[in-house]
Amino acid sequence: MLHALLLAALLGAAPGNPTLDTAALSAPAAPSAGPCAAPTVSEVRTWRIRQTVSLKDVPAGAGEVKLWAALPTDGPWQRVLSRRVLSAPTGWSLEPQPRTGGEMIFARASADSQAPVEIIVETIVRREAPRFDLAAKVSGTIQPELFIDELRTDEPLMEVSDEVRALADTACAGVRDPRRKVLLLLDAVADAADHYSKDPSKPKCGRGAAEDCMSAGGGCCSDLHSLFIACARSQRIPARFQMGYRLKPEMAGQEYDPGYRCWAEVYLPGSGWVPTDLVVADGAGPEERAKHYGALDAKRVWLWQGRGFELAPKHAGGPIHTMLVGWAEIDGVPVEVLPGHDGTPSQLTRSITFEEITEAAGSLVAAGK
Repeated sequence: MLHALLLAALLGAAPGNPTLDTAALSAPAAPSAGPCAAPTVSEVRTWRIRQTVSLKDVPAGAGEVKLWAALPTDGPWQRVLSRRVLSAPTGWSLEPQPRTGGEMIFARASADSQAPVEIIVETIVRREAPRFDLAAKVSGTIQPELFIDELRTDEPLMEVSDEVRALADTACAGVRDPRRKVLLLLDAVADAADHYSKDPSKPKCGRGAAEDCMSAGGGCCSDLHSLFIACARSQRIPARFQMGYRLKPEMAGQEYDPGYRCWAEVYLPGSGWVPTDLVVADGAGPEERAKHYGALDAKRVWLWQGRGFELAPKHAGGPIHTMLVGWAEIDGVPVEVLPGHDGTPSQLTRSITFEEITEAAGSLVAAGK
């Protein structure tokens, strides 16, 4: 059954300043006093994205299926200009997720056929590419009382172990400036661990754990960023986890699985929340890394923030620490979100098609047409 939902954002909204009821998702703003290192925006790109989230291979005889599908929403450096739900089980609802700042389509379905349970959404998203100068000379202090969650050293999968602390302490020995510390920690993690795209021997899809990254010497993007976040927190620098996926220009107009992509943010006085995709930076090589620190490209989509959260409506079980596409339950039992050890994909999958569009005279048209 066809459903349609249209949610339009004001085109004149301030760049990078999401309309969410949390300062944790706000773009950096100049402090009322003292020096600041505000970001520049190197590019702005607008995308039309058709996203399909599918729950496949529901067992015969199963009863109720619940599906939460994460979708692009207003967030850091991102504006949703329009949204339409093209297909979803009858009775679906749009559910804000207070802990993550994202939104999900939630649906219930009966498992009365072998067809996948699907949610298809078309979204027009405007992305900005911020760039911060981490070498800027900016003074200021961090008040830890304002960042209780972002300074946790015991958060599952991002714990500050003795090994993590030793790595961070060695990298930052004798340094007090938090901006300099961030640069040193990014280099330290890049030196200690490789993404599987750089070293194919590293694990390709894991739970995203600092411990795993240390023991394997690398892994997936969530492994590397979990290690970096743990290192930053060990140095009393607030850090947090962002999740989404990347848009591959060579795949424009084709349906494909974008996988997932995470990145990290650290809070620095005079700049606010500063993002870095460590995988992009390290992929550029040691001499070019610093050019990518404190920056994001516009060829990505943001979906949610943080880990260890509960969903709305409430899911079965405790806090979710690893989620790639969304969440699903069959008769109250969560579907495994990670591939099997033999490489068997999860029952819960995502595919997209996209095109770049331009904004002109109050309308949106396909770029190059």
